[in-house]
Amino acid sequence: MSSVYLIAGLVFLLTALVCYVFINQHLAKKRKQQNRVLSALHKRQALFKHMAKSFPLGFLSDDLHKFVYRILLNTSEQLARLEPQGGHDAEFQLFNKQMESLPSTQEKVRLNPEQVTQTRPLLQELQRYIASQSEKGRLPKAESTHYSTQIRRLLLQSTIDSYTQQAKQARSENKLRLAIHYYTLAHKLLLKEAARQNVKKQVEQLSAIINKLESEYSEQQAIPDPTAEEEQKTQKQWEAFDEDEDWKKKQIYD
Repeated sequence: MSSVYLIAGLVFLLTALVCYVFINQHLAKKRKQQNRVLSALHKRQALFKHMAKSFPLGFLSDDLHKFVYRILLNTSEQLARLEPQGGHDAEFQLFNKQMESLPSTQEKVRLNPEQVTQTRPLLQELQRYIASQSEKGRLPKAESTHYSTQIRRLLLQSTIDSYTQQAKQARSENKLRLAIHYYTLAHKLLLKEAARQNVKKQVEQLSAIINKLESEYSEQQAIPDPTAEEEQKTQKQWEAFDEDEDWKKKQIYD
């Protein structure tokens, strides 16, 4: 009888041990998964906070700007559930207040080359996030297309603005070839987008500017450079002088 109790006890202990190991593994897996989710949420929050601060005021459309804040609000809600003592409720209130006080975009904002360099990676990150959410079914297709179209237009326009500003700067310094170079880069970029966006007017304007600059450059090249002529004349005088010196030396040695 005692052996029966012993066997039963061993079976019970083994069962309890198996259950303990199983539960422990399950909890460890759950903790690992939760930590992974927390890490992803914190990274997303940091990225979108950076976006909210870094995009120049008026650069994003009203709905795209609010979309950035909606992501911040949603992320704060998720973090508050996973980290109740993390102060995320206060962050939620702050982001909500900032979103409500966003000014309406009225005038088109032009970025300088430095701002283009800063904002371009952020726009690309936003574009990737929207595409990812759409693929996972978390963002309606129509909304995803709407935002993606806006971002693509902003990426194009900001790059075009950067090229044209550098071209104007070169033009003001009378560096016509450099100005033509930047206008040509802008022209090529617009041609690539012609199938997706209506850029016909911009293409025609840039073509006219490039043709005008090419004509100016050709005229400039046809006019003799007084400085170059003077340098050439001086060089000839020095060569003549050197020849004369050689003759004098021969006279002395003779």
